[in-house]
Amino acid sequence: METDDLIKNSENLCATANGILKDTKAVEVFSQLGKVEIIGSLRLKLMYRLDIDLLVISEEIKKDKALEITKQFLDSGLFRTVALADYQTFPGHDMPLGFYWELVVIRDGKEWKFDVWYLKPDERYTHLVSDSIKKFESLLAQHPEKAKIILEIKHAYFDGVKYKNGVKSFDIYTAVLEKGVNSVEKFSRQIQ
Repeated sequence: METDDLIKNSENLCATANGILKDTKAVEVFSQLGKVEIIGSLRLKLMYRLDIDLLVISEEIKKDKALEITKQFLDSGLFRTVALADYQTFPGHDMPLGFYWELVVIRDGKEWKFDVWYLKPDERYTHLVSDSIKKFESLLAQHPEKAKIILEIKHAYFDGVKYKNGVKSFDIYTAVLEKGVNSVEKFSRQIQ
């Protein structure tokens, strides 16, 4: 895919993602738990995969409230999948302490996935995500031309569902925006 096509594709995906947020009222529903932040590719307007990342921040993480929200999503009839994982009661290795939702909605015959974390503000992951997204936004505002190489790397590393070789979007943003990587080839050398 040509760079201009990648940019247009990202714009279209962002528009679709915003439409899904509006139609599902996901932000409004999760707001019952705490402050909702749109994070990840949608926030940075650099979408390649069909995913929407949200962070729900609250001073208190309550299981009964998480279950209530899950029921609201199930009852809405808008989602193919409504999955809740309890990492507060059952901590996972290198996982934040809180609750995680995977919500899947079908739009135009395609599967869109929400990744949503419900965490306290002082949780390590909350700081990592919030601080990183603000830093990446600032760096992109200073260097908007770097959006192209980010999308080119995402395209080169996409395997149909995730990115190859365990690469995460975070790795791509860090390489391009902080380490000056300016090509797919340089990114490939850096991650070896």
